[in-house]
Amino acid sequence: MNPRILSLAFAPFALGTSAFIYIGLIEPMSQDLGVGIASVGQLQTVFALACGIGGPILARLFSKFDRKQLLLWVLAILAIMNLGSALAPDLITIASIRFAAGFFAALTLPLATTLAVTLVPEEIRPKAIATVLAGYTLAFLIGIPIGSILGDIYGWRAAFWLATSISAAAFIIIGVFAPAHIHAPEPGASSFRRALVGENPKLMAITMLGFGATFATVSFIGPVITASTGITGTGIAAIQLSTGIGSLLGLPAGAMLARLSARTALSILLSVVLLTQLLFSVGMLLDLGALSIPVLVFTMALNSAALFATTPVAQTQLAIAAGPATTIAFALNGSMVYSGQGLGSSLGGAVTSSIDLGWTGVAGAVAAFLALLLAQRLRV
Repeated sequence: MNPRILSLAFAPFALGTSAFIYIGLIEPMSQDLGVGIASVGQLQTVFALACGIGGPILARLFSKFDRKQLLLWVLAILAIMNLGSALAPDLITIASIRFAAGFFAALTLPLATTLAVTLVPEEIRPKAIATVLAGYTLAFLIGIPIGSILGDIYGWRAAFWLATSISAAAFIIIGVFAPAHIHAPEPGASSFRRALVGENPKLMAITMLGFGATFATVSFIGPVITASTGITGTGIAAIQLSTGIGSLLGLPAGAMLARLSARTALSILLSVVLLTQLLFSVGMLLDLGALSIPVLVFTMALNSAALFATTPVAQTQLAIAAGPATTIAFALNGSMVYSGQGLGSSLGGAVTSSIDLGWTGVAGAVAAFLALLLAQRLRV
C-alpha cells in the first residue's frame, strides 16, 4: 500500500480518538464534575454540532488552500483543544472547548480522503477511501479503549492527554509523508451546486440518519455496557474493543459492497444497523444472564461493521457525481456524519432523561428505519 495514503489514516485516527475518548468514562466524569450522565453525554452533541456547522463553511472559505497544509493546521488545533479539555475545570468549559475543536476538526475527514483519491485511479478509489478511514476504526480499536484504561487508572483527564499525544503524532507523520501542493480545482459557489447533484442529497441524508441511529446508544456506551453486563472500570475498555474490530472489518466490506448499487448495499447495511440497535435495548431491558456479554460483544461489533461499511459506499457515489467538487461533497457528507452523531446523542440523552437508558436502542432503530426507507428510494 502507498505509504502516503497510509499516513493519511492518522488524521481520522486522531479525530476519532479525540471525538470519543471520554465515552467509556461518562460515569466517572459525571461524578467528578457534579453533573448527570445525560449531561456528559451531550459533549458529543456539542462536538458534532460544531463539526456539522464548521465543515461546509470552512471547506468553502479555505477551498484555495493547499490541502496538506490545511490538514496540518486542523491537527494542530485539535491537539491544542484536547490539551485544553484535559485542563478544563468544569463541564461548561469542556463543552466550549469541544465546540471550538469540532468546528475546525470537521475538515479532517474530507481533507484526508480528498488527498487520498488524488493519488489513485478512479477504479480503486473505494479501496483508498477505506484505507484512510481505517484510521477512524483504529480510534475505536486502540485509542478509545486505551483512553478508558488510562482514565480508570489515572482519572478521566488522562484520556484527553492521550488524545493530545495522538493528534500531535498525526501532525508529524502527515507532515513527513502526505502529498503536498494539492488544491481543490473548483472553488466557489459552483462547488456546492456540483456537490449536490443527482442522488447526493439523499446519500447525505442517509448518512445523517445512519449515524444518528448508532449514536443514540454509542454516545452512552460506558453506561450501556454497565447496564447490559454489570461491567465497570477497565472492563469497559475490553468490551469497547468489539466496536473497533467491527469497524475494522466494516470498511473493507463496504469497499466490496460499493461494487453493487448503492441502493442494494445501503439497504443491507441499514437493515443490520436497525437490528443491532434493537439488540442493544434487548440486552439492557432483559436479564440475559450468562449470554449478556457475548450478545453485547456481537451487537457492538456487528453494529459498528455495518455503520462503517456505509461510508465507502456513500463516498464512492458522492465522488463519482461531484467530480472536481469532491472535497465539498465530502465536507457536506462529513457534516451529515457529525450532525447524525449530534442527533443520536441528543436522542439518546432525551430518552435516557425522560424514559430510561434501556430504550435508547429502540430510538436508534427508528432512525435506522427512516434511513432504510430513504435508501430504498435511491436510483444508483
